[in-house]
Amino acid sequence: MTEVQTQQNGVKPVVKQKRIRNLPSLSLTSNASDMADVTYTCKVDNSPTSWDALPINAIFSLSSDGSYPKLKIHKSKACDLRTSESIPVGGGRCYRVFF
Repeated sequence: MTEVQTQQNGVKPVVKQKRIRNLPSLSLTSNASDMADVTYTCKVDNSPTSWDALPINAIFSLSSDGSYPKLKIHKSKACDLRTSESIPVGGGRCYRVFF
C-alpha cells in the first residue's frame, strides 16, 4: 500500500492508506484454431420497441430477424457485437433480442 497525505482545513495532514487492487488477468487464446465454433439460438420480439424504452445492457437488432445484434450501453450509445465498436444513437425503433 502507498501512503497519501491529505489536508483537512489546514490543520494537520492525515495519512491514509491507498488500497491497491489486484485483479486477475484474462487468459488469451493463441490463434483461431484454439477456438470452438458456437451457434446461438435466440428469440426476437415481433413488434419493435422504442429506443428510450429499451433498458441499458439490453440486446437488440435493427431488423426483425435478429441479425447483427447490438447492445445498448448508454442512453445515447450502442455496441455492435460483431465489430465491438460503439455507435452513437439518437433514438428510433428496434427489436429486442433474448438469448
